[in-house]
Amino acid sequence: MPARNHIDLTVKTMSVLESLVESPEGASLKDIAARVRLIKSSVFRILFTLKELGYVEQVSESGRYRLTFKTAGLVRRSIEHLTLSKLARSHLVNLRDQLQESVWLAERRRHGIILIDVVEASHPLKLAFDVGDLCPVHATALGKAIAAFLPQDRVDTLLPKGKLPKLTSRTLTSRAELKAELARVRKHGYAINAEETIEGAILVGAPLFDSQGKVFAGISVSVPTARCSPKKRREIVEQVLAASGLIIRDLRDAAFRAPEQTD
Repeated sequence: MPARNHIDLTVKTMSVLESLVESPEGASLKDIAARVRLIKSSVFRILFTLKELGYVEQVSESGRYRLTFKTAGLVRRSIEHLTLSKLARSHLVNLRDQLQESVWLAERRRHGIILIDVVEASHPLKLAFDVGDLCPVHATALGKAIAAFLPQDRVDTLLPKGKLPKLTSRTLTSRAELKAELARVRKHGYAINAEETIEGAILVGAPLFDSQGKVFAGISVSVPTARCSPKKRREIVEQVLAASGLIIRDLRDAAFRAPEQTD
């Protein structure tokens, strides 16, 4: 069935469009055909049709083809309505379905790291945070995952003055210990909250970077210690890293930039 649904002409058309994206000043028919590895007559028909539709124009002086602003408008109108929650939602749902545990999404704001979305598991035993809750940077998987990739002065602005609050017996309260922990997060690419905010709960978090490579958000999975065997913990780390990679890929493909309020 998938083979029946495959349309070769669509693939060829998208190849031509992608080739033109790489040539903002325009490209000749010969060059485009060589890039997409199609015969010139096929490429000419595709370009002719796109030109009729207004998505491609031909520079009269050189005969080169280039994309029009109509093409850019399609992307711009889509991106204008794009939010991190919308872009990440399907990946959060997939992660929840794979692990059967709740998944969290947080974003860095000026005054802290805020939960902005959750996809809850169906288990009766689960954590109950609310969208809008603050994630303590020194004690949460989301906080540490994001802070690890920020300059130290930015991290300092997100931490409370004085001694770091002790939320459980496992909470890091030493700034030196926190600095070492953030170094470990940078090395491995993920953060662990092992009963540091709530006794009996483990969370695994990973950072999200926008299309400019700036960390501005993160995802995490929460699991009660009663359900977190060493094997499941390894699986959660693996799946969280995989999901964050897919979201980062989509952020890059959509040219998504972190909101200015995170600066």
